[in-house]
Amino acid sequence: MGKGRITRVEQAYRIGMLLRFIFIFRYATREQLFKFGQDRLGLSYQRWLIDYSVKRGLIAAYREPALSLRVYYLTQRGKECISKYEPFSGYYRFNHKNAGLNTLEHQKAVIESYFFLYKQLEIKEWIPEWVIRKDRKTRSKIPDGIIVTSSGIRIALEVETWYKKRSTWEVVVYSYSREISYTLPEYSRYDVVLIVAPSSSNFDGIKNRLFYIKPEFSKRAFILADLLSLDIGNCFYQGEYTTMKEALRLIYDKKDKSHDK
Repeated sequence: MGKGRITRVEQAYRIGMLLRFIFIFRYATREQLFKFGQDRLGLSYQRWLIDYSVKRGLIAAYREPALSLRVYYLTQRGKECISKYEPFSGYYRFNHKNAGLNTLEHQKAVIESYFFLYKQLEIKEWIPEWVIRKDRKTRSKIPDGIIVTSSGIRIALEVETWYKKRSTWEVVVYSYSREISYTLPEYSRYDVVLIVAPSSSNFDGIKNRLFYIKPEFSKRAFILADLLSLDIGNCFYQGEYTTMKEALRLIYDKKDKSHDK
C-alpha cells in the first residue's frame, strides 16, 4: 500500500509491528526500519510510520557520535504499547553502549538474516537473544535468536561475524550436543542450528572446521549459509548444497518419524 487512507486498526497493527521489530533487536537504524516497512508490511511510503511513531512518543532516536549514526529505540510508552504481545517488554532496555562499532556489524548481519529468513520461511515466532538470556536460568549456550517455524521446527540462530579457531568451534559443537538429542528428541531444546556467515570466505573457513568436529552429529545438527546464499534461499546441509526449504523438510520428516516411534 502507498499513502492512501488507512483505518485505525490497520494503523495500530503497523505501529505495533514496527515496535515489536525494534523490541527484538533493541534498536534499529532508519534504513532498517524503512526495509521493515517495505518487506514485512508492504509499504511503499515508510517514512510516515517512523515519524508518526516518534511524534507519538513511542520510539526515540539516539545518535552515536563515533559513527555519526542515528538509531531508534523504544520509549516507556512504546514498551507499554506492546506489553500485551511481548511478556518480556518490561525487561527491555536500550543501552547506547550496545550501539557501538563492535556490536553494530553483528547487529546488522543478524537483522539481514531476519529479513532473508522471513522471505524464505513461514516463521511463527522469533525469540531474540536478550530475551533468551533473561529466561534462561543456566549458563547454556545462548544463540543470537530462536526461530520457530509454522511447522514447529525450532532453529537456533548463530550469526558469525568474527573469526573462530577450531578450539572455539569445538566448544560450540559440544555445547549444542548437550542441547540437541537425536536419540531422545523430546528432550532437545532445538531441532537444528543455523550458522550464518557474512561472506563466502567466512563460510568456507567455518565449513572447513565445523564439520570435522563430532562429524556425525555436526552433519545433522548444523545448517550453514552465508548472507548471499541465504538471500536466495540456499544453504549447506548434510554434506551438500541445497535449499533452506529442503533442509527444513528433511528435518521435519525425521522429527515426525521419531514421534511416531
